[in-house]
Amino acid sequence: MTEATPDGAVVEAVELSKCFYLEDVEVHALRGVSFSVPEGQFLAVMGPSGTGKSTLLHILSGLEPPTSGRVTIAGQLLSGLSDLELTLLRRRRIGFVFQSFHLVPTISVIENVCLPLLLDGVSRSQSRERAAALLSQVGMQHRLHHLPSQLSGGEQQRVAIARALIIRPLLILADEPTGNLDSVRGREITGLLHAVAREHRTTVIVVTHDPRVALQADRLIVLLDGKIGYDGVPVADAEALAKLLSGTVT
Repeated sequence: MTEATPDGAVVEAVELSKCFYLEDVEVHALRGVSFSVPEGQFLAVMGPSGTGKSTLLHILSGLEPPTSGRVTIAGQLLSGLSDLELTLLRRRRIGFVFQSFHLVPTISVIENVCLPLLLDGVSRSQSRERAAALLSQVGMQHRLHHLPSQLSGGEQQRVAIARALIIRPLLILADEPTGNLDSVRGREITGLLHAVAREHRTTVIVVTHDPRVALQADRLIVLLDGKIGYDGVPVADAEALAKLLSGTVT
């Protein structure tokens, strides 16, 4: 089970703003974004390129601070944590899934999945036992000793999800997890992430351009010009979703 704030939120973002300076020009990536996400919810975040989706993910993970506003993860205010405490939070409580998988190419599938536990001092035997069990759960029990280069894109992403789960995270942050996959594999990976949220009671936040992800999510947030343009149930109609993403419907 994950930990939550008294109001049931695992993740809480309050009035997040982020400004960058590019060649002396002030760029507002986020403008007063607020939302909370409860335990076990699968949230998709969509929006046109440049609307702050990846910036939001970086702030939620503590990889970069907001210009203003605050983020709370399981009751911990990120701005109150030291660099070491943030590193330990990411290592022990947050699982990451990326578009490009980020598997270590020179070690086997099971060794890739073991890696987060080994870095945290867990014994090799216990790490391998947990890794093998998770790889079986994601349908990769027949590929334990293969190298990443011997796997398809969908298989590599399954391994990446197992790696994210091995720390038993309270939160998974996924950045375009279906971006390098075909439609069939994309649906499989999205279904797997949804199952993770439901069965492990893990909160999952996915940044995506993929409507297939939005359709399988419990909730959809659309970012437009750094602000929340929509926050509600996923939109099944392609035309209606296009209008949401263009900002012509709120």
